[in-house]
Amino acid sequence: MPAFEAQSSQFSLISGIQQPTSDMVLETVPASFFAPEARKGRLYIFVDIEQEAPRGRDACQLVIQTICKQFYDDSSYSVTSALRKAISAANKALYEQNFSASPQRRAVLGVSCAVIKGSDVYIAQVQPAQAYLHSGTKLRALPPLPTGTTPTGTAMSFKPGAIGASLSIDPEFYRAVLNPGDVLLLCTSAMSQLLDTDTASRMLRGMTTEDIAAALGRLCAEHGFTEAHGLVAMIRPVLSPAAQAEPLSRAGVTERGRLVVRRATGWAGRLSGDVALLLRGTNARTQRRKAAARHEQDQRAAQLLQQLPEEPPFRADPPPPVIPLELGESLDERLEQERRDRRTRLGAAPVREAEPGTDAQPSRFLGEDDYIDPTRTERRLDPGRTERGPDLSDTPGMASFGRSYRAQSEASSGSEPTLGERISQPFGQLAGALGSMNRRRRLRRPPPRALPRRSGGLTYRRQAPPFPWQWLLVLVLVVAAAVLYGMNLSRELTQRRANDTLERAATAVSALNGANEQTAPQLLDAAAVALADVRATGSITATLENRQRYDELEREYERVQAALQKLTYFDDLTMIAQHPVVSGLFTSVVVPPPPQGITNTAAFASIYMLDSNAGVLYRMPRNGGTLEPMLSPNETVGPTVVGKVKAQAWREDNIVAVAQSGDAGPFTFYFHNSSGWGYNTLAGSETWGRINARFRAVNYGGNLYVWGGGASSDQIQKYSSGNYGQYPEPWIKEFGGQKTANALDLAIDGDVYLLEPNGNMLVFSGGTFTREIVPQGLNPPLSTPAGFFVTGDIESGSIFLIDFNQRIIEIDKKTGALIQQVRARPDSPFTLDQLTSLYVDASGPRPVLYMVNGGQILRGALPDRPRPLAAPTGTPASGSPAPTTAP
Repeated sequence: MPAFEAQSSQFSLISGIQQPTSDMVLETVPASFFAPEARKGRLYIFVDIEQEAPRGRDACQLVIQTICKQFYDDSSYSVTSALRKAISAANKALYEQNFSASPQRRAVLGVSCAVIKGSDVYIAQVQPAQAYLHSGTKLRALPPLPTGTTPTGTAMSFKPGAIGASLSIDPEFYRAVLNPGDVLLLCTSAMSQLLDTDTASRMLRGMTTEDIAAALGRLCAEHGFTEAHGLVAMIRPVLSPAAQAEPLSRAGVTERGRLVVRRATGWAGRLSGDVALLLRGTNARTQRRKAAARHEQDQRAAQLLQQLPEEPPFRADPPPPVIPLELGESLDERLEQERRDRRTRLGAAPVREAEPGTDAQPSRFLGEDDYIDPTRTERRLDPGRTERGPDLSDTPGMASFGRSYRAQSEASSGSEPTLGERISQPFGQLAGALGSMNRRRRLRRPPPRALPRRSGGLTYRRQAPPFPWQWLLVLVLVVAAAVLYGMNLSRELTQRRANDTLERAATAVSALNGANEQTAPQLLDAAAVALADVRATGSITATLENRQRYDELEREYERVQAALQKLTYFDDLTMIAQHPVVSGLFTSVVVPPPPQGITNTAAFASIYMLDSNAGVLYRMPRNGGTLEPMLSPNETVGPTVVGKVKAQAWREDNIVAVAQSGDAGPFTFYFHNSSGWGYNTLAGSETWGRINARFRAVNYGGNLYVWGGGASSDQIQKYSSGNYGQYPEPWIKEFGGQKTANALDLAIDGDVYLLEPNGNMLVFSGGTFTREIVPQGLNPPLSTPAGFFVTGDIESGSIFLIDFNQRIIEIDKKTGALIQQVRARPDSPFTLDQLTSLYVDASGPRPVLYMVNGGQILRGALPDRPRPLAAPTGTPASGSPAPTTAP
């Protein structure tokens, strides 16, 4: 097992919304150390299909599942061969599905397969497909990147060689050796229009796969991509930096022990997998042969059943009867005759015939011609005495017991035993048995030897040399000393490289101290690269001194970056509310200002949140608590049934809301008081019809200003206070040649502000266009604004812009100069990736921002404005920062 492993993350952009996983990606994770995935390597599959393709998801799942199953079921030891067979099987399956479908319902797709096995990566592609391999400082695109294209967000044209187009398929194969820190990216082919060499190298230089996937998702969203998918895989060391730096520490010993166990189990898994593969292949071949033989036998049997048997030829004379063979006398008769002849020659008594039903002696069938029953081998010595032959069939004890018993029986064979003989007979048998036991014990002793026993063993056996335990111990000690020396040498080299990396980072950061606004951007990029190298080596956690030194360098880098880019970070970002529905999204939030001359201040103790998609208005205590619905669809207010709430606003002493009946019905104005909800139907709203997401309703001075309503989407409708039942007044009288139909948001501080899609703001005063505010000095430039908020009155305050690039931009209300751009810290648990609305509470000494981040309401104090970048001593500043005014 190698000393590093693969980590992966997915990203998906569906209808412009980022998702953590993708249906176009499959990652195989070994279920156990004995699984095929652990033996053949980890397989990553990515499919690329047209967005409008019919049944595209079904085709993708069919191809993915077929490739995965065929790859791990293949018995070949070659990864390339297994990939080729798996892709061919998937192409055949999709082609057969397309062949049975109508031309309008056929789907073709491209695929990228990557197998990471040990330190090698194998890549197979069927275009359209795109992959990037970032190894060290080099980047390789597979296939090579096209030139002269502009990002369009659409997939590349599908070639005739795509999967499912024909039965023939010709995938392209690549192979590379991976090192720790190398990154592999499999993505949609349309992303090649965005990821040129410089952009891809910068994107794939992230610390973790999650950071790279998130950055790629944001890049696609910024360029208007509605559909994009990808997979990021990175090679990481198995041992942590702390374990590598201190091998004998607790972390070092624990992680190395786990690594040894994983190596042993991995070896066992590979061995068992190979054995199972061989057995499975042999069994499969055997089963195929048996099945073929059975099939052939069944065919022959079926043919025989269909054929009638041949009739024998007719003969006039019948065949003669069969004459039995004369075999002569039987074996028993022959043996009995031989016994009689032998007894006659020896002059012994005739042998008694065997009783009927008794079996013949076994020796009769072993080829003995002169067999004589031992029970009848008596040789007469003199009248009245006989002697028996030796009994070789019993043990000594049984023989002794039999001889004593037979002697007694023979002694008394002439007459019946007396009473004394009958009584003494059992005791005689017991004494004979004890005597035979003593004789058997004496027989167990080994016989005497002619030569004395040798202590070294028998001379005719080869003696093995003694095991060299001393040399084995010396070898173990030498190997242990070599391992310890190698570990210490490796730790010293690692520490030396870490110190060199820190020195380079310190040199790059120290160069920022004497930079001006012209040289600072280049030096800032160099310092960022140096700090990224320090993080990549893991040396910041090696020692406490390294950590403290790195923190100082990072603080200095952030100070110069904040001074140059006017970048600040939230220090106290917290979540105060979470949407009660899992997939619910908030649209806006309203925080009441401090009460002034209001006696009933109950409404000022809550915060109000709107979900315009569900049409529900929520509220919660200002200091935190449980959300509760305040106004929901299908509720009744008097005789009126509440529709979906589309907007909310604050009117001096309480919250107000605007709801629409149905999808294209009239709008109703709801105002809350101490006794409940009141309502008025907005006159003329029945002609607005279906509205878009840019619908806004703002209350200022008791008047209601509506933007984005129906046919007059380029005009602001003004309802005077208390006259909501009368037709509205078109507020804009003089447009000044400006196009307002595409405005994104509306804000009022006495003047009226409309936010354009390019980030510029149109200012109207008294219904007449007066000026246009253009943000100045933004780095990076503003890409996609989502909304804005205006604080203060006409003469003071700031404008806060929401950028989809996870930042909030504060600019001067008069000049448009950049004051600061605020982000969440990289190590913050919250990411501002779904910012849609903002409310600034400027009533305290420090403004507090309430942000709508998807289904979360986040709160954070506005950071202090960054200090200007100081010019070098004795050198006049070549440029001055953009003028700013206090909010």
